[in-house]
Amino acid sequence: MQTIGLLFSVFGSPAQVMFRVPKTPRVLAPIVFFALFSFLAACAVQLKVNFAELVMNTILGSPQSVNPDDIANLQQILSLPMIRGAFFAGAVFMPLLIIAGLSVLYFGLFTAIGREGSFKAFFSITAFAFMPNIFSQLLGVLRAFFISPSLLMLDQLGSLSPALFLDRATASPLLFAALSSIDLVSIWILSLLVIGYGFVPPK
Repeated sequence: MQTIGLLFSVFGSPAQVMFRVPKTPRVLAPIVFFALFSFLAACAVQLKVNFAELVMNTILGSPQSVNPDDIANLQQILSLPMIRGAFFAGAVFMPLLIIAGLSVLYFGLFTAIGREGSFKAFFSITAFAFMPNIFSQLLGVLRAFFISPSLLMLDQLGSLSPALFLDRATASPLLFAALSSIDLVSIWILSLLVIGYGFVPPK
């Protein structure tokens, strides 16, 4: 229970939490929490709209023209139970894979420049820094319940970026991608990563 409380304390006292995490790394609790939360969020979204429909909306909303035959074939593929299951699994496990990948990346980089810390410490810092991601998932659930499925797109389901105010069909792809990267939750996570890794001591 103490670790769960520490997970949520990152919202109110980020520096204090990130100072403690490298000293006493916690791995299991963040993994279980993110897996469970992602599973519940994906289940809630699936109650209102399936992921295949979100993919089709995203493709049809892009500025590039799409061949009608290709659309029909894609709809058949996306309707396969195996593909639908893969989307659901991706929604559940993707946050964990991103956390693990970034942990490996930053562990390698910081070790190379002379920082001292175990991989467990780096994984723990990264996991705690990703706590704000739950707000993206909650936002995705709210949009699934209160916005028409025909208006929802997979890459914008939990987004809090300025790209939401652009017309995807007419906007420049480069501008859309640039604004999509300015996501409030992503900036929040990056800030926590900077704070956390700042507490990793030099050799």
